[in-house]
Amino acid sequence: MSKPKPNRRSSNELSRRFGERVRALRKRKDWSLEELAERAKMHVTYLSSIERGYRNPTLNVLAAVASALEVSLSSLVKNIEEDK
Repeated sequence: MSKPKPNRRSSNELSRRFGERVRALRKRKDWSLEELAERAKMHVTYLSSIERGYRNPTLNVLAAVASALEVSLSSLVKNIEEDK
């Protein structure tokens, strides 16, 4: 008997949701994309592509973004895999 496959979201969908989370947290702080990029020590175009869901960032990038936003890594990614 074969095991059922786990319900996995596409990486594009998760990247889009993660980007939405980053953008919402940035806007809540009333920061420009440039300000967040400077705080996270990354290029603004790279951060922009994360916010638009075009990138699949590494764990190190996630940690840098969380630190720049002054939130925990776990809160940054919490519940992004769930349906809205």
